[in-house]
Amino acid sequence: MKMKNVVVVYFGSDWGRVIPLQNAVSTRESFEYWHEEGLKKKVAMYRASINWYDYKKNIFQKSWAYRNKKWIKIKTPIKPNLIFDKIMGKRDYSMFDFKIKLSKKVKIFNHPLFRTMVDNKLAQYLILGDFMPESFLATNQKELENSFRKLTSSKAVVKPLYGSGGFGILIGEKKKIKNKKIDYPVFVQEFIKSEKGVPGFSKKDEVADLRMIFMNHKFIYALSRIARKGSLFTNFHQGATAILVPEKKIPTSAKKMAGEIIKKLNIFPEANYSLDFIFTNKGKPVLVEMNTTPGFDLLHIVGTKKIKEKNLNAFIGILKQ
Repeated sequence: MKMKNVVVVYFGSDWGRVIPLQNAVSTRESFEYWHEEGLKKKVAMYRASINWYDYKKNIFQKSWAYRNKKWIKIKTPIKPNLIFDKIMGKRDYSMFDFKIKLSKKVKIFNHPLFRTMVDNKLAQYLILGDFMPESFLATNQKELENSFRKLTSSKAVVKPLYGSGGFGILIGEKKKIKNKKIDYPVFVQEFIKSEKGVPGFSKKDEVADLRMIFMNHKFIYALSRIARKGSLFTNFHQGATAILVPEKKIPTSAKKMAGEIIKKLNIFPEANYSLDFIFTNKGKPVLVEMNTTPGFDLLHIVGTKKIKEKNLNAFIGILKQ
């Protein structure tokens, strides 16, 4: 295969920094792996702000690349064969028209329609609500209090419509959350008691979830994220740890639910996403949310060489389609 250029895009500019992702070590190291391994497969990886793209010439005027064990600034134009969209979801709507226009010149993965339609938590609930906790939209304090009255649980989960890593999420007693400063609109979910982790896998009394990652609707790998003691957050950026879950250890009920979800999502021919499940104390899986830009940091930390290779090969396969 002739060398192909893949550009991972983000918003804003970090050109003035010494290295990209300066404060996100695990994420940066995961991309370093992709840049190194990609070259072995005749795929040249780059990182660039979407603002550095020249539409008329179909080039990125500058970019970052990890070569020979160091990050370098590429000041010569790079013509992409594929753009890997890692722009934060909160910009899905504002950038939609441009991304669609761009997608007619060069392939974008995930496709802008997929990102825009299922990236925010409200849209996910409209499509996948049958698999999720009872949820409500609150655009002001009155609607928040109304949603709390409808929830049967004493606790609630309040989330920004966009975001990952657990940032901005409130979990706790409803009466305490009401007194917090909240940036509306928010997504309000019933609190699900999940004190036994992943059935048949987690240790006793472990607060843990199950994340299943898919590439083009095919299962790639699974992780369990384990909350630190005393916390209800299973997010890595909130102090949780992670461990790989062998496919044979994934509960059959979760596999079945994932299969039903995929039936709804596979209207999109290509897509990379993760599905996050928690389990009730009776062992029933519940979809908490999906992520259309699942990170590589946890895989880089806990993944085996074989699984990392499987994930990268699945992505590179998109170039051949």
